[in-house]
Amino acid sequence: MNRIYILVTAIILLGLTALSGQINMSIKDAREADPDGILINEGLEVTLDGKAIGPNFRAGGQNFILVDIGDAIGITVFVLEGDLGYEVQDYQNIRVTGFLKTFNGLAEIEATSIDILNPGGFNPSIPITTVLDESTESYLVSIKNVSLLDPSQWQTSGSFNVDITNGSEIMQMRIDSDTDISGMLAPTGTFSVTGIGGQFDNVVPYDEGYQLFPRSVADIDPYNTTVVSSPYRVVGMGDIRENDADGVPLLDGELVEVAGIVHGTNFRPSGLQFYILNEFNQGVSVFETENPFGYEVTPGDLLGVQGTIGHFNGLTQLAPDSIWIISSSNQLLAPREITTLDESTEASYVTFSSFGTVDPAEWLGDGSSFNIDFLDVTGNVITVRIDSDTYYSDQAYVGFGNVIQGIGGQFDNSAPHDEGYQLLPSFNEDIYPFLSTYDLSTEEIEVYPNPTSEILTVSSESIINGLSVYDLSGRLLLQSGDNSIDLTNIIAGPYLLDIETAKGHLFKRIIKQ
Repeated sequence: MNRIYILVTAIILLGLTALSGQINMSIKDAREADPDGILINEGLEVTLDGKAIGPNFRAGGQNFILVDIGDAIGITVFVLEGDLGYEVQDYQNIRVTGFLKTFNGLAEIEATSIDILNPGGFNPSIPITTVLDESTESYLVSIKNVSLLDPSQWQTSGSFNVDITNGSEIMQMRIDSDTDISGMLAPTGTFSVTGIGGQFDNVVPYDEGYQLFPRSVADIDPYNTTVVSSPYRVVGMGDIRENDADGVPLLDGELVEVAGIVHGTNFRPSGLQFYILNEFNQGVSVFETENPFGYEVTPGDLLGVQGTIGHFNGLTQLAPDSIWIISSSNQLLAPREITTLDESTEASYVTFSSFGTVDPAEWLGDGSSFNIDFLDVTGNVITVRIDSDTYYSDQAYVGFGNVIQGIGGQFDNSAPHDEGYQLLPSFNEDIYPFLSTYDLSTEEIEVYPNPTSEILTVSSESIINGLSVYDLSGRLLLQSGDNSIDLTNIIAGPYLLDIETAKGHLFKRIIKQ
């Protein structure tokens, strides 16, 4: 009889639940979302149990969080108007009934009733985080050792957002007008901040816009408002690049702050060695032996860097004390075309067209770092540095006729530091072959006799400024300033002829008999 009574009671209770339309659910299940960040149970009427954590961010309504301490997950409780007879008490056990909703990526329960289960009062430890994401949404977390990225964002009234940084990550802090922080002066220096994780992202998929809401002045510790002058002087890239007569930077040894966009790769994976450039293609090398500051070098990142100016073998360097991302996915500069490397190309993004090499054997391709001297169209020697941490370190010789681009560097260990300039490609796409610089089909070009053992002549509708002969490895062998060239002194075999006309360069395969 007892078993039958229990079974009937369970059936009745299940029936009442079904009739009411309410479903008892865990907060974890209520927070389950699809790939777009929209709640799977959107619009469903549910009942959730958990602990309340305030404050109430909505005067005249309700806006606080309900958390499951065991699952370390929470959800926002929202009431547009009216408080449903409930005053938020931290860690009080309550039951909330309402409808699940996604608002700009934030999981909410639009409450229709709130009931106190017991006083609660359990005060758990607050987890520490270094990033705001889906796991911190509607949960109480703490971030250590941060500072305001841009104090000018701080307002002295109302609700507003400010960016904070721990030196490697940038996060958004939301100051709500219903807290006692609103109206305060901006906190200065380094502090720790505790608050409720939020989200405001109005674009699907909802995977951005995460924020931290401190609840009161006590959540920012220490809350100092004394303006402390920074030891780092804000300078421009042009200031950093000014040298004395020996090639030593005028700011050598000074503490500076500068901003620039990352170009190229990290040439030192165990630490940092990369370049940041301004909009005028002026840059500086950021160098740190071992500490990467939690930053993964990414082209297009606009960085702020504080550190000390120094130099190494003629190369100006910035030894960082802190690095922070201001913005990402910025447009990269177009490389500047050059015919020589000098102080103006150091820490600049440059490119040239190679018409051969002095000695193809300089290309090692064994995974090590090496230098190889290329020749441009005028015969100038341009030293290319292939770093062991870049793509081409273990590749076969690239051959004749390439466009090469990269960052200008320098390695000159004697004063005055006015030699040793190099070009450092970073990626696979930084070296690519070129063909003729204009369309052969638009003009009649005649090379005769071909094959020949002596004089080769070229006729063209355009004026011919000169001829150059290369072997198939890209080594320059012969040059002439007119439309003919003597092949007598080279051995028999195939070669490449570079024909320089008023319209550009074009190439023809020739045979020496």
